[in-house]
Parts: sequence; C-alpha cells; structure tokens
Amino acid sequence: MSQSPFWKSIGSLDALEQVIQGSKTKPALVFKHRASSPDSIEKKIELENNWNISKEIVDVYIVDDIKDRDVSLEIAELAGIQHEFPQVVLFADGVTMYDESHDMISVKKIKLALKIVNRTFKWMETRA
Repeated sequence: MSQSPFWKSIGSLDALEQVIQGSKTKPALVFKHRASSPDSIEKKIELENNWNISKEIVDVYIVDDIKDRDVSLEIAELAGIQHEFPQVVLFADGVTMYDESHDMISVKKIKLALKIVNRTFKWMETRA
C-alpha cells in the first residue's frame, strides 16, 4: 500500500539548519522542487504515487526552488553538489549521505540509501 510522503516545507535558512541538526537523530530527505517545471511536477507525483517509506524512518521535506531560492542554493552548497531541480538530498548525522537529480530520482533508490544509512549507524553504535 502506498502512502504519500508528508511533505514539510523548509522556508528559511534557519529552518534548514534545524533540519540538518535533526538529521543527527533521524535521517531527513529534502526534495528540491520547482512548481513551474513539468519535470519537477512529474517527479513529485511519481514519488507520491510510489511512496512506501515509513515516517518513522525518515523525515521528508520539500523546498520550493523559486520561492525559497536561498534555501535551495544552500542545500546544494552544503551537500557539495551542483544545484539542480528536481533533486533529492538525504541528510543523516548532519551530513549528506545521498543525492540524486532528475530521472535518476526514485523511491527504490531512496529506500536503498536509507537502508545503507541505517546499517552504517547501527554498525557505528556497536563500535562506540
């Protein structure tokens, strides 16, 4: 059964900083989106239609690339990636763990990235 992601909007650099800090306790997936772009709209609908990731596992955010351009650019800067849209960036433990753009974005890949992140943290905890 597919359940649409519960998008939380990031509308300021302060809010972005809180998201990244929050990723130290729970991974955060950010979707950079431009509502005027057919590709971006199509990708958002595809993610929503195929979404089957529990909100217990990851917090899901959306950034409007036009309205909150400063936030969108800062995400690319922090992640050390080229600014594009649509784009997803997965933050965990305050750092970028995964990113993908355009046609490469998929729920399947996001799930795989989350699985790797969760295993990595379990491994790190057992080593601490």
